[in-house]
Amino acid sequence: MEDNNQEKQQVLTNSQDIFNAFKEEFATTVHRVKINSLKREIGFRDITVNEQKTLSKVSLENNNRKDVIYDTQCQLINTLCLEDGFSIYRLTEFDRIRILMEIYQSNFIKNDITYTCSECNTVNKYKLDFQKIINKFDAFTLEDEIYSTEDDQRVYKFTINYPLVRSVSNFYKDYSKKYRGITAVQEKILDNMGIVEYVNLFIKQIEVIPKNNPEKRIVADLTLMSYGEIEKLLGSFPQSVIYSDSNGVSSFIMTQFIDKLDGIFQYEKCAHCGA
Repeated sequence: MEDNNQEKQQVLTNSQDIFNAFKEEFATTVHRVKINSLKREIGFRDITVNEQKTLSKVSLENNNRKDVIYDTQCQLINTLCLEDGFSIYRLTEFDRIRILMEIYQSNFIKNDITYTCSECNTVNKYKLDFQKIINKFDAFTLEDEIYSTEDDQRVYKFTINYPLVRSVSNFYKDYSKKYRGITAVQEKILDNMGIVEYVNLFIKQIEVIPKNNPEKRIVADLTLMSYGEIEKLLGSFPQSVIYSDSNGVSSFIMTQFIDKLDGIFQYEKCAHCGA
C-alpha cells in the first residue's frame, strides 16, 4: 500500500531541465551587501564555478588590458545582483571594491592566497581575513570633501569624492589605447603617468574665483566630462595647484581617498626575504 504522506521526488531526465532546476535552486542564496553610497543593502547570489572560470580566464588572457579585466568584474557584479535595474556603473569605485570583497568573502574565504615573491621567487601562502577587511568599510561615509588653495590672483575650490564606476571604466578604455605597440620601458612610464591621471577622476567640481573680481568665478562640473576633457582642463591649471607635493589637490586626493582606502587591506611579507 502506497504511503500518501511520503514525499514524491521529481526525477528530471532532460539535461536542460536539470540545468535550469539547479540554477533556480542556487539562485535562492542571498547575501546582503551594504552599499555605502546608497546607504542600504542589496542582495547578491553566489558566484558559480563557470563564472569563476570565466573571470580567471579573462584575467590570465588580458594581463595588460586593465579595461577588459575591469569591465569583466563589473559585468560579474551586475550578473550576481538580485535587484532589478541594478547597474554597478552608476555606483562609485568605492562601492565596486566593497562588493568585490563581499563576493570574495562569500565564495573564496576557505581558499589560501598563493603568491610568488618577485624578489626571491619564494611561493607564499596567505589566509586573508576578508571579514576584517569588510568591517573597515563601515567607517567610510563617502561624503564630498572640499579642498581649497589659492595664489596671488585666484582662489581654487575642488569638490572631491570617489569617481563613478562608469568614469573609471571609460578611463581604462581610453588609456588602454596608449599601450598598443609600446616597449616594456614605455609601458612602465605610461603606468606611472596613468596613476597620476587616474587621480584626476576623483575631482567632481572645480570653482575658480578671481580675487580682484569674485563675481567672475568659473564653475566646472567634471562629472559631465570625458577622461580626455578632464585631462585637457586640468592641464591648463598651474602646476603648483594640481601636482604640488606639499599642497596640490592630487596630494590631497592621494592622502584622503586613495591611501585611506588602501589602508583597509591586509598586507603580508614574504616569509623568506621579508619583501
